[in-house]
Amino acid sequence: MRRSNRSYRNFMLAGASALTIGAIGATSFAYAQTASPAAGDDLQEIVVTGLRKSIESSQAIKQNSEQMVDSITATDIGALPDRSVTEALQRISGITIQRTPDPRDADRISVEGDGVQVRGLSWVRGEFNGRDSFSAKSGRTLSFADIPSELMAGVDVYKNPSADLVEGGIGGTINLRTRLPFDSEERILAYSADYSYGDLVGKGKPSGSALYSDRWNTGIGEVGVLIDVADGKFASRTDTVSVDPFQARTDLVPGQTVYVPTGFGYRSLEFTRERKGIVGALQWRPSSDLEFTAQYIRSEATEESLENAIGLDSGTGNGPAAGTSFKYDAQGNYISGTIADTVGGTTNNPDVIDSRYDIKESVTSDYSLHMKWTPTKNWNISGDAQYIDATSKQLDFTVFEALTNPLPAATLTLNGSGLPTINIPANSSFISNPANYYYNAAMDYHNNNEAHEWAERLDAEYSFDDADWLKSFRFGVRHTDRKSITRETNYNWGGVVQSWGANGIQTLNQTTPGASSASVWPLQNFYRGGVTVPTQFVIPSASLSKGFYNGVAAQLKALSAADSFGNWVPFNGDYSSYNGGGAGVNTQTEETTAGYALVRFEHDVPFFGGNKPFDGNVGFRVVNTDAQGSGNANFVTVTNLNGAPSSDLAFANGARTVISGGRNYTDLLPSVNLRLKLRDDLQWRFAFAQSIVRPDFSQLQPSLNIGATAGLLDSSGHCQSLGTGATGNCVYQWTGYAGNPNLKPMRSNQFDTSIEWYFAPTGSITAAVFNKDVFDFITTSPQNVAFTNNGVTRNVLVVQPYNAGQGSVKGFEFGYTQFYDFLPGILSGLGFQGNVTFVQSEGGRNAAANPYDATQVTNAAPTSTSLPLEGMSKWSYNLAGIYQKGPFEFRLAYNWRQRYLLTTSAANINIPAWSDDYGQLDASFFYTVNSYLKVGVEAANLTDAQTRILVGYPGHLTYHNWVDADRRYAFVIRGSL
Repeated sequence: MRRSNRSYRNFMLAGASALTIGAIGATSFAYAQTASPAAGDDLQEIVVTGLRKSIESSQAIKQNSEQMVDSITATDIGALPDRSVTEALQRISGITIQRTPDPRDADRISVEGDGVQVRGLSWVRGEFNGRDSFSAKSGRTLSFADIPSELMAGVDVYKNPSADLVEGGIGGTINLRTRLPFDSEERILAYSADYSYGDLVGKGKPSGSALYSDRWNTGIGEVGVLIDVADGKFASRTDTVSVDPFQARTDLVPGQTVYVPTGFGYRSLEFTRERKGIVGALQWRPSSDLEFTAQYIRSEATEESLENAIGLDSGTGNGPAAGTSFKYDAQGNYISGTIADTVGGTTNNPDVIDSRYDIKESVTSDYSLHMKWTPTKNWNISGDAQYIDATSKQLDFTVFEALTNPLPAATLTLNGSGLPTINIPANSSFISNPANYYYNAAMDYHNNNEAHEWAERLDAEYSFDDADWLKSFRFGVRHTDRKSITRETNYNWGGVVQSWGANGIQTLNQTTPGASSASVWPLQNFYRGGVTVPTQFVIPSASLSKGFYNGVAAQLKALSAADSFGNWVPFNGDYSSYNGGGAGVNTQTEETTAGYALVRFEHDVPFFGGNKPFDGNVGFRVVNTDAQGSGNANFVTVTNLNGAPSSDLAFANGARTVISGGRNYTDLLPSVNLRLKLRDDLQWRFAFAQSIVRPDFSQLQPSLNIGATAGLLDSSGHCQSLGTGATGNCVYQWTGYAGNPNLKPMRSNQFDTSIEWYFAPTGSITAAVFNKDVFDFITTSPQNVAFTNNGVTRNVLVVQPYNAGQGSVKGFEFGYTQFYDFLPGILSGLGFQGNVTFVQSEGGRNAAANPYDATQVTNAAPTSTSLPLEGMSKWSYNLAGIYQKGPFEFRLAYNWRQRYLLTTSAANINIPAWSDDYGQLDASFFYTVNSYLKVGVEAANLTDAQTRILVGYPGHLTYHNWVDADRRYAFVIRGSL
C-alpha cells in the first residue's frame, strides 16, 4: 500500500554490509540502505527523523555486517553530507585527502580537495554501484572530484576485501551508490537547491538537483522508473605567497655556509567548475523470482581556472643590496634582508609576470543491465553487463610578460611558518605603463584522452538448509575488455620576444596583440589584506589567456618568428609528433578474466567457558590479466661524433618506429572475514586478504627514447667521457628513457582486526589494527638493456619503471560515538563523534610520475630512503559536535591531518615538496519546516585555514607557499512534493 507523498524514504544499504566510523555523526544527514526486497516481503524503511535515527541505523548495520565496510550515506534526497564526494570521504577514519589537483604541482591548491588516500595509500579503486568506473585520463582511476555529490545515495569504503569484490585496490575500494526505483514502495518527487558563496572570490553560484521515482503493477509485472539530475556550479579563489627554494651559499659569510632564497612572489587563482550528472534507472519484475535493472549514469565536469602571477627571481648569485646585510638564524638560514640581483647591487628583476588559463572537460557515461533470478528458495543467480565510455581533454596556456627595466631591490622578512613580509618598492607610473612591458614567452599544454570498457559478470549463491556450519556458497565469473588512448603534449615553453634580440624589444604598444590585450592587476584584498603588495602591474588580460584557439597563439607565434631569438611554436594538433616527457600517443588494452568462490558460515563455538556466535566467510579470487600497448621508439641522430664507427652511426640514425609490448599474468587472491560475538553488544573481527593494484597505463607504455653521450678514444683505445654536448669520435654511453610494458602489479598481504562495543543504540567505541605487507613496489631507476635498431644491437643505460622491493604499512584506528541522553532537557540532544588514525610505513618506494624526467627519477630512486611514501600522514583525526532535537540539526566538524610528502619532485623546482599540518573547521545547521521542506546553511573553512607547502629534504625543510582560500557558505533548501 502506497503512503502519502508528504514523506520520502531512505534507501537501505545493498548487501547488509555497511559501517560508519566517524563520518555519519560528522555529517548533517546519514542513512542506511539494504538490498531491495523480493515481492511479498515487508519493506523496511526509516522515515526521516534526523541525525539520531541515521546514526542508530548505521550503527546497527555496522554491528550486524559480515565484513568491514565504512559508509557515508545521504538521508535526504540529493544531500551527501558534504559539498563534494572527496570532502565527505575525509570524515571516515583512515581516509585522508590531498589539496592539490596534481601532486607535482605544489603551487596550486584545490579548495575542495582532490586525491584520496586510504590508510596512507593512494592506490584506491573507484566503482559505481559495484561496477567499474574511471576517468579517461590514463583510463585507470576515477576522479571523485568530477562526480556530482547530489546524485549519491551513499559511498562505501572497503578496506579489506572479500573474494566477491572486484580486484584492483591495495589501499581500498570506494563504491559510489545511486538509487533505484524498487528501493522505495512509493512515488518520490524530491528536490534540492542551494546557493554557494566564496568570500574571497566574492561570487556565488547556484546548484540544484531533482529526483523522480515511481513503481507500478502492470500486466507484465511490476515496473519502476527513476531519473535523478543534478547541475552544480562552484567558484573559488586562492591567493598564494611564495618563497623560492633556498640555495647553499659560501660567498656571503666568510667561512660559513648559509642558505638564501632565490626569489619570491605572489599568485592569485580564480577557479570555476560546473558538474552535471544524470542517473536513469528502469526496473522490471515480471515475477517474484525474476528482476531486471537497466541503469544509465553520466557525469560531466568542466573546470576553468585563470591565474595571475608575479615573481622576482634574483637568481643563485643574489645578495644583500648595497649598504645592507642579511640576517640568518643559528643554522644559517636566511631570515630577512633587502635582496638584489647581485651582492651589493641595487635592482631586482621580475622573473615571472604571467597569466595562465586552464580548462579541463571530462565526461564518463556508464550503461549497465543487471538480472537477478531466484529459481528456488536455495538458489540466487545474478548477471551483469556494462559499457563505459569516458573522454577528457585539457588546454593549459600561459602568456609571460617582462619589464624593459629592472625594479629596485626588494625586502623579504621570513616569520617561520607565518606569512612572510614583502616590500617591492616599485614606481607606480612605470609599472602601470604597458609601454614598459613585452611578451617574452609562452607555454601551451594539451591532452585529449578516451577510454572504453565492456564488462560482464555472472554470480550465483546456494543457501544451505539446516547445515551445521555452512550458511551459503557463492561463486562467479567476470570478464572485462578495456582500451585506453592517452594523447598528451609536453609543457611547451618557448621565447617570444627577447631583450637581446637583433630587432630590439617590441613592447606591448608596438605589437599585436598589444597594450589593449593587457590590464592592470588590481590585487584587491589580496590574502585578505594580510600581505602588502603593489597594485599596478600590467598583466595579460583574461581574453588573451583564453584566446589560444582564437588567434592569440598565431599572433604570438608570428612575434616569436620575427624575433631573432624567439623559438615558441604552438602545438599543431598532431599528438603523434610528440615524444618523450611522457607525451605523445599511448594506446593500451587490457583484458581480464576472473573467477571466485566464497563460503559463508555461522556456528556457536566454545570460548572462555561458554558458546559464542561465530560467523564469516572464506574464499579466493583468481584473475588473469592480459595487458598490451603500443608506442614509439625514437633513436636520436648523433651529430657530435667525428670518425665514430659506422655501426654506432647506423644505430643512431634518427629512426622513429612503432613498438609494442605487454604482459599476461595470473593472480590468486584468498580472503578471510571472521566475527566472534563476545556479547550481544561486544564483538571481535579478523580479516585477511591478498590484493593487487595494476600499474598505471603511463608506466606500461612501450615507448623508448635513446640518445648518446660522445666520448674520445684514448691511447689505449678506450672511450673516455667528454661530458654532455661535447664532440668526440666514439660513444661513451648510450642512454635512454622508456616505459615498461612488462611491469607486474603491486601485491599486498593485509590483516585487520577490530573490537567493537555498542553500548547504546547511538553509542559505540571501536578500535582497529591493520597491517599491509606490499610487494613489487614500482620504482624508477637506470638499468642496462640491450636494444636493436637498423641491424645493430647496443647496451643502453635506460631509465624505466620496474618492480623492486617490498615494504609495509601498519597502524590503528579508534572511533567513538555517543548521544548524551542523560543530560537534562534540550541538552539531551547533544552528541559527539570522533576518530583518530595512525599510519606508518617501512621500506616503501615512490615511483617517478614521469620516467622521462631525470630529476624525478633521481628523487624517487630507491637510494632516497629518507623520504616516506607520498601522500601518507602518520596522524589524522576527525572531531564532530552534533545536536539533534525536534526540528533542529547542527554539526560542527573539524578534520586534521599531519604533514606529509606531497611529491618527491615538485614541478619547476625539482625537489621534494611537503604539505604541512592542516586542519579545517566546517559547520551546518538545518531546520525541518514540515514534511515537505528543510532549510539550512552549510559553511566550510570557518577558521580561514592556510595551506602551507614546504620544500627540501628532512633536516632542511623551508616554507615555500602560503595559500589562503575562501570561506565557503551555502544556503540550502531540500524537500519533496
